[in-house]
Amino acid sequence: MNCIVLDQGNTTLKWGLFVNEALVASGRILDSNLQEELNQLHSKHSLPFFYSSVRSEAEQTDFLNRFSFCRIIPSENFPTYHYTSGEAGKDRLANVAGASRLSHGATSLVIDFGTCITYSIAKNNSLHSGVISLGAQSRLRAMHEFTGKLPSLNFSDTSTVFDNSTNGAMLSSVNFGILSELRAYIEEASSQFPGIQLVFTGSDSVHFAKQLNYRIFVELNLTLIGLYAISCANES
Repeated sequence: MNCIVLDQGNTTLKWGLFVNEALVASGRILDSNLQEELNQLHSKHSLPFFYSSVRSEAEQTDFLNRFSFCRIIPSENFPTYHYTSGEAGKDRLANVAGASRLSHGATSLVIDFGTCITYSIAKNNSLHSGVISLGAQSRLRAMHEFTGKLPSLNFSDTSTVFDNSTNGAMLSSVNFGILSELRAYIEEASSQFPGIQLVFTGSDSVHFAKQLNYRIFVELNLTLIGLYAISCANES
């Protein structure tokens, strides 16, 4: 199926153009440019538009009223999840669907690097279990905001473990703290699910994948691929 899928986050909207089951183009639209750029995208492509959002019901209703050519993907059509309490985010469930599509149904550990780092066990196209941890930039922000003198830093690469500067020590704690966390969760997942596949996505996925000695599949557009897989399944 040829279509465009839309993934609306908290501040931007990501879109992906799929032709003959392949993602051939993608982009990001800021909220401030949404009206103009999304209408332009619709004028350019006479295709179905499938929409998913992590925003409130009121915001989603407003979006669909403004862009009537978009069709929302119903919540019940996403992969199931096995939580004893709380709800799994649609973006996380879309990642499960994307990983299941890429791995042909094999059990996967999906790690998404963003504001939070989410670890998701994708099994039988459902979210089996997982972990939520602070992302790299969030850790730096916490150190700055909850202390009196530590500076505000942007996350960047470092190869030094024990540093002799304040900035270097903060960056080292984030980089090597996350690397240690990743290794521990990957080893635990591998012991519980032998042969599990590793799928990384998100802003810092390449940075951390290159520092780990595991076979890792990095797909920056995993959420879009998952939304496309869900849309295709619902249309069949």
